[in-house]
Amino acid sequence: MRLEALALGGRVVRTGMGHRRAEHVATRLASTLAPGTPVALVGISGGLGANLVPGDVVVATAVRDPGGAEIELSPAEASQMAEELRRDGHRVHVGPIASATSIVHGERRAALAQTGALAVDMESAWVARSMASQRLVVVRVVADTAGNFVAGLVKGLFALRHVRSAIDRWHERVAG
Repeated sequence: MRLEALALGGRVVRTGMGHRRAEHVATRLASTLAPGTPVALVGISGGLGANLVPGDVVVATAVRDPGGAEIELSPAEASQMAEELRRDGHRVHVGPIASATSIVHGERRAALAQTGALAVDMESAWVARSMASQRLVVVRVVADTAGNFVAGLVKGLFALRHVRSAIDRWHERVAG
């Protein structure tokens, strides 16, 4: 989204909101990259874990599509990214992220939380599928938890602004 791109600053490829746009842009981008190119998917998400608060950062070890299919991501890449984010003072959680085709509330949100997913977004599963030959890391800043959307969104976007240096250090390290 435009707000996410503005918060991150620097060179950003926006996918837009939702699975169709994300898949289209990611497929097009993947066709221009050499295999193994480091790519960071960064944005805001809904927090599912009971201990998550707006502004927390989730680094994905896997992403799940709405049907439950899981795409494993590199544990080493996730660990390196989490280390870089913690170095900057972020509260970081590492684990699976669920993707949905629309914003989730209520019972649907609770059901996703019970699967062990830490966060929910509307792009990661489709981007991960399209970027299968890249060194992908998924970083999501929690913008809302059940019941605090507006204040959470502001706090999440503010926190997103401060993850850029960790993303850049990770990229420099793995692109070597």
